[in-house]
Amino acid sequence: MKATKRFVILLSSFLLVFFLVEIAFFLSSDQKESIYNIMAAQLIVFAIAALSVIVYSARSLLLSYSGSPQDVSKIVLLSETNALKEEFSLADRTSLLIGKRDEVYIRSEIDLAVDGYAVVNCVDNNWYVERVFDERNVGIKRAGEQFVYRLKTGMSYKLNINDIIYIGNERLLVL
Repeated sequence: MKATKRFVILLSSFLLVFFLVEIAFFLSSDQKESIYNIMAAQLIVFAIAALSVIVYSARSLLLSYSGSPQDVSKIVLLSETNALKEEFSLADRTSLLIGKRDEVYIRSEIDLAVDGYAVVNCVDNNWYVERVFDERNVGIKRAGEQFVYRLKTGMSYKLNINDIIYIGNERLLVL
């Protein structure tokens, strides 16, 4: 579960407990008029916070069930001038090997010992890239970011549209 969702659940739980304590205090108090004014102000704050939680939750739910036009569907090998050199479809595949001899290539059969640089795997309709060996340079540049991050061996990195995978000096655009 994402940290934001945890925070929203924690906040809404805290507000609910706070509101219930206030109601219990109000019902047991003798000074009902002055407490009523405080209680009304706190009720308004609670209602606004609860409404915010409901709107955020509904928005998150709608985004999670939205169609899948943003799903990764192919990887494109780019030339030095950003022209398309070769296109690799990810349809009907669950894993691929990205290797390099004279040029970068992608294939379904995996033979890591020969010339594998990275493995691309599909898990729950999400694509991940994983670096195979320490001595081979593999990086990823996230869409909209300026830096290329070197992948750590054995760690999976989720691929998003417009990410760029670097194999040595070659670039693979994720679409």
